[in-house]
Amino acid sequence: MPKLFLKAANEPWIFSIFGFFGCLLWFPMIVSAQQADIFSHAQALPDNPLVLQAQSIHLQQRGMILLGSWAGLNILTGSMGTFKAEGSRMYFHQMNAAWNVVNAGIAFLGYRGTLKNQFTDSSDILTAMHQFDQILLINAGLDILYISGGIWLAYRGLKQSNDRWKGYGQSIILQGSFLLAFDLFLHSIHQPLTKSLAGLETNYFSFHLTTLPTTNFAMMTELSNHLLPIFQLSVAF
Repeated sequence: MPKLFLKAANEPWIFSIFGFFGCLLWFPMIVSAQQADIFSHAQALPDNPLVLQAQSIHLQQRGMILLGSWAGLNILTGSMGTFKAEGSRMYFHQMNAAWNVVNAGIAFLGYRGTLKNQFTDSSDILTAMHQFDQILLINAGLDILYISGGIWLAYRGLKQSNDRWKGYGQSIILQGSFLLAFDLFLHSIHQPLTKSLAGLETNYFSFHLTTLPTTNFAMMTELSNHLLPIFQLSVAF
């Protein structure tokens, strides 16, 4: 184990590979644990749009934390590798670091967006959740383009003995593969929430009153501790 760690320290790309699989394994575990807690509290508020919104926000926040963690890992290892490695590996790490500066910004803005995009009307909640599902699918399509472009670039670099193209291409393949797995997995566990909300009866008028503090309403992941009474008036037609 010490020898493996020393080798990884000299070859930062090993950290990238460990981080790739580590993040993909960590995300389902942390989401399932937190979701189980929210679902247990949701039994007290069945078929409530605010509960489904809380679950949606929770998943988005965990996703942005994962993306930010991946970005931080790659910025660190990429910076190390840029100065330590040579040839195509140097360019591989260089692209990893540069690419994930953008990922870090997306993660930050995405997390901040979950603190602002809070609704009390069922139709607004459903629209926001639909939009998030669509964004994930669009991103997945772009990820496939990234991977394809990375393969082409790496191939051209190999054929022409161009270390820059080879290293950049390999990095884009890695980053695109992670983002593709990330987007598809997040979509697969978020879309059922959207379908659950869409399946609720819509032929009623509802008015929600809430006294939730802004910070707690933004987080909405500890419903048992922070959720104050929600009053719902429903008039069936």
